[in-house]
Amino acid sequence: METLKNAKSTLASANKDILRFINAFVDEKSFVETDAFMCSQNDLAEAPGEGVVSGFASVADTGICLFATNSKVLKGAVGQLNAKKIVRAINNAVRMGKPLIAVWDTMGARFTEGVEALEAYGAILRAYTVAYGEVPIISIIKGNNLGLSSYVAGISDFVIAYKDSVIATASPLVLEAKSGAKGVGTADIAAKKGVVTNIVKTDKELRELITKILGVFSGSVETGDDVNRSCKGLKAGVKTDTVIKEVFDINSFLPLRGEYAPEVVTGFACLGEIPVGVVATVSAVNDGRLTHDGCIKISEFLNACENAETPVVFLVDCIGTEQTMGDTALIREMSNLIYQVNSLSVDIFSVVCGKAIGGAYTALVSTAEYKIAWDSAEVGALESEAAARLIYADEIKMAKDKDKTVQKLAAAYGGENCSALVIAKNGYFDNVIEPNHTRSYLLAALLAHVE
Repeated sequence: METLKNAKSTLASANKDILRFINAFVDEKSFVETDAFMCSQNDLAEAPGEGVVSGFASVADTGICLFATNSKVLKGAVGQLNAKKIVRAINNAVRMGKPLIAVWDTMGARFTEGVEALEAYGAILRAYTVAYGEVPIISIIKGNNLGLSSYVAGISDFVIAYKDSVIATASPLVLEAKSGAKGVGTADIAAKKGVVTNIVKTDKELRELITKILGVFSGSVETGDDVNRSCKGLKAGVKTDTVIKEVFDINSFLPLRGEYAPEVVTGFACLGEIPVGVVATVSAVNDGRLTHDGCIKISEFLNACENAETPVVFLVDCIGTEQTMGDTALIREMSNLIYQVNSLSVDIFSVVCGKAIGGAYTALVSTAEYKIAWDSAEVGALESEAAARLIYADEIKMAKDKDKTVQKLAAAYGGENCSALVIAKNGYFDNVIEPNHTRSYLLAALLAHVE
């Protein structure tokens, strides 16, 4: 008969590497294991601890629940009892109201279990679905995440992948053979496609990132920045990164999906030590237009803001949507974005830093609880030049210097119809401000809305 000493020794040997990994990102001596002795045996081998380590811990003094698949046991393969242990960990997070950290390193299903393995996947994904929106979910791709468990990416608030990790629905070799593409499933590819929110290279980076994420959900972060600090160097045409750096608390911005749809920047930041979601359009990319990927990126991020219960700040400099012949995908995703914005229960604050034309104004500005614009902002159904070309087509056609005439007419039209002051006089902006006052106005509005 197996003794407790022997059982512990077997577990310690099997879990040595994964426990070392867990202890690298949780607080020292904070990890308490659960369901430690679960163990099945199949035709291939015994599975100490079911190839999963689960339990409770803390990260930067914030309590969390976690599970981690162990690639040293049956290559981390997912099976019936294995899934039962994972589901318990997820349910514990929901029951206790604590963030869930899930570490994935698996080559896929335990194929010898057949349909039972598929049922196991179903149970895991169902538990993820119940937890999503109830507690923060951070999924970490440590090595491989192959098979149906790759779909947890779509029901996680954050998906953090190590630089050399792989996430794919099947073996990358099979997918490469079918598509002819190289590097299928790599972290870099997954990040560019929006599947992965952040990439890390070291365990230290992982802990720092998790700490920042948990700070967002805690509702308060110590940044040490001066609430009365004024912005510097903000003016029409300034880079988006500069606006974010000046407006929000120093070093507080946490970008998400930075490699995906670069015409939009999304991430969390702090304003007066209050966490907020940030969505900023980038006029220097794609001619300042939203693509269908850009709409997806914003929509996914708004889900995270809703789950974190953080207010959202839109920084808008966008002339509308991408103009293409085959725009059905864009129509679908823009519609979804508009639905998402109008369904948010958190407060929305919008700043027009440049242009807000057409759908950009409708989707990202019109529904905000608090709307301000820089004094140089332009708002309208069309850009001033496009409107001038339509309205004054005959006059432009007769002009000797057509380009100069267009510029003159566009300036006149814009000043009379599209300037921020004109729009504000019609009641569509709460205020028109000088750019360097952006932080002060946003912070005052945020403090007025926060309970």
